[in-house]
Amino acid sequence: MIPLDNYLFGAQGALRCPVCKTPMTRSRNEDGHGGSLLCQGERQHCFDLSRAGHVHLAPRHSGGGDAKVAVVARSAFLGAGYYDAALRTLVALVDAHIGGGLIVDAGCGEGYYTGGVARALGERAVLCGFDLSRDAVQSAAKAAGRESLAAFYAVASVFELPLADGCADGVLNIFAPCAEHEYCRVMKDGGKLIVVGAGENHLLGLKRAIYDEVYVNETRADLPIGMTLIEERTVEDVITVKGAQTIAALFLMTPYYWRTPRAAAEKLARLESLVTEISFDFKVYQKLK
Repeated sequence: MIPLDNYLFGAQGALRCPVCKTPMTRSRNEDGHGGSLLCQGERQHCFDLSRAGHVHLAPRHSGGGDAKVAVVARSAFLGAGYYDAALRTLVALVDAHIGGGLIVDAGCGEGYYTGGVARALGERAVLCGFDLSRDAVQSAAKAAGRESLAAFYAVASVFELPLADGCADGVLNIFAPCAEHEYCRVMKDGGKLIVVGAGENHLLGLKRAIYDEVYVNETRADLPIGMTLIEERTVEDVITVKGAQTIAALFLMTPYYWRTPRAAAEKLARLESLVTEISFDFKVYQKLK
């Protein structure tokens, strides 16, 4: 595991105490790992860093986000490369519109997209990933440590990011709630927000396998209204998901898992191969000066 300073340094100046909003500094253990983040407020709130490098900065949230079983399933599915087309497009848009600096992944999950961007940009950027799922954040931090990526992760709500006003060059919002006001608060003037959501044909094949009537996805209702839309792009493909275990992992990482009748889920579980459309809508917004 690499020393925290290799990737925490770039994020540390931007971090703010989630309780009193003052800047935070790091105290460290003798081995260079772990330690704590201490705020500069009168009460000096303290937040312990794990050996993996992540920290819990959501004191008002005792839990939330994806459970461990969902995190494991999504990591397995995404790690198999089925959504690599989405990652490539995201990297290209980040490179073209943000380029580097401090980039926030709001709702980072297990870090598949955060890590991909950090890997592509290298020393040009420091990534800060936030998610309410402790299991997801821990998984993301461990993966970043194994690759020595410039990525820092913390448990936090996308509606209450523990960051200073105007500190970020860009924000990524990938299959997570779009908290426009909060994203504008933490972005510099002229900063870019990249929102990624499901296109209308996303996972139609999966839905055909479990439902009698299938509908296309509706446009998400939480898109920004006070920012300037500067680019939009839809990426579509058809994939063949192989193996019952991988199909199950895909199913578990979708909202359909929680509202599908048992009989339909059992029908899906018997499949060894699933052909489905995938579709991703990318929208790039700019914060008004």
